[in-house]
Amino acid sequence: MVILKKTKLAILFVYTIHTCVNALWNFNLETDLRYLFSDFETHEGGIYSLGGSVRKTFSDNSGDRLTLFTLFEAEDNFRDFMIHELYMLYKGPMGIWKITGGRFGLPYGLLSSFSTSRLLYNSAIPYTLGFDVDNGIMLSGLFGMLDYGVALTQGYGPHHTSKFPGHGLLTTRLGIVFGDALEYSVGLSAIAGKTQSTHHEGEIDTKYIGGIDATALLGQTAIRLEFSSGQIDRGLFASAFASVDYALISKLDITAAINLSIRNQIKSDSWFIGFSFRPGWFTLRGGYTYEYFNKPYHRFSFQLYHLFSYSL
Repeated sequence: MVILKKTKLAILFVYTIHTCVNALWNFNLETDLRYLFSDFETHEGGIYSLGGSVRKTFSDNSGDRLTLFTLFEAEDNFRDFMIHELYMLYKGPMGIWKITGGRFGLPYGLLSSFSTSRLLYNSAIPYTLGFDVDNGIMLSGLFGMLDYGVALTQGYGPHHTSKFPGHGLLTTRLGIVFGDALEYSVGLSAIAGKTQSTHHEGEIDTKYIGGIDATALLGQTAIRLEFSSGQIDRGLFASAFASVDYALISKLDITAAINLSIRNQIKSDSWFIGFSFRPGWFTLRGGYTYEYFNKPYHRFSFQLYHLFSYSL
């Protein structure tokens, strides 16, 4: 009986690819070079990240149907190599439901539509989830003005070797998009389960967290907010994040961001102001970060970023 079920699934997979008459390849190469000057004393620079991704999309007469994606990254001057994302996504009619399996981005807060991984400041994700991707399965989709995502994953993140079945982590988000140009979005999110610390092999946290996020895209201005609260290892936790991007001209943006958190009476903060300049084939970013509760208190950072993309 088990063999018969597996055979049927294999036949269905082959049939799906066969009936998707159109296929698209997309290749990306990202280069992220950075220089940091901290507390007016120390400085460092080098290759912050070098990444390459491949996306294969199969389509039929109704649109995209099956997507295969992988993202490889080398970080910290090639000291850290990892597969950051590796997943297969199958989309149902009109995108009402999608099933994703593998290592993928988690549905929580602003992470569903916004990432700071290539920016000079962090969102609240290091405090809430601790990582942006995990291994498992996710059901997501769009239904009118509503978008939703529910993921059951292992809780390891991308930096640790996974062991089946893992710690067990549930993340979910329900959002609504509205406005004349769909310029507003609001979402409710939740985390329940265990996560492993990004940089400590044996440190495991038990989390029960709820959050609300909001985004407003108003012409030249983009405003993003996220608030979370709950328990981590039975201790009280709360975090708040806010960012504002304003386009001075077509190639120059200025950004301000605030990131605050408290966990078991331990406070963290980050106050950022910076710019992003896109003259052509690269992006130049710079900024100043102030932290009251953590060292370094003052940090000046500069980034040279380039994305090469090719499709066939």
